[in-house]
Amino acid sequence: MTRHDIEAILPHREPFVWVDRVIEIVPGQSCHAAKDVDPAAPFFAGHFPGDPILPGVFLIEAAAQTAGVMLGAGSPSTGARHRLAAVSQFKFLKPVLPGSTIHVYTTTLIERDGMALVSATLAVDGETVATGQLTVVSR
Repeated sequence: MTRHDIEAILPHREPFVWVDRVIEIVPGQSCHAAKDVDPAAPFFAGHFPGDPILPGVFLIEAAAQTAGVMLGAGSPSTGARHRLAAVSQFKFLKPVLPGSTIHVYTTTLIERDGMALVSATLAVDGETVATGQLTVVSR
C-alpha cells in the first residue's frame, strides 16, 4: 500500500499519521504496518528531558490506526470510517526510543455488527514493546 492508499482509508493527516507503510495485509483479518519514530518530534523535549521515550499513548494510536487500515481495506463500503472505541489489556514492555522503527501487527479476533475486537503487538528490532486489545467501531 502506498501512502495515498493509507490516507484514503484513515481520516488522519500529518502530523498525526502513525502508519508510514503497510508491509503485509489480509483485508479485514490481519495487518503488518511500520512507523518510523522521528527523533526531532517535539514531544521528545518534554517526555523526558535527557532520557526521551515515546509516550505509550502513541503506541496505542499506531495500533488503532493499523487496525483502521486493516478493517478499512476489507470494508465493502468505501466511505466507512473506523474509530477507536475501547482499549484493554495494553501492556508496555520496553521503552521505544527516538529513531526507532515500530512494527505493528494487528489481527481481528471477532467482528460483528459494526464492531471489531482486535489484538495488537508492537515490536522494535524484533522485540515486543507493547501488546493489547482494541475495540474498533465502524461509522
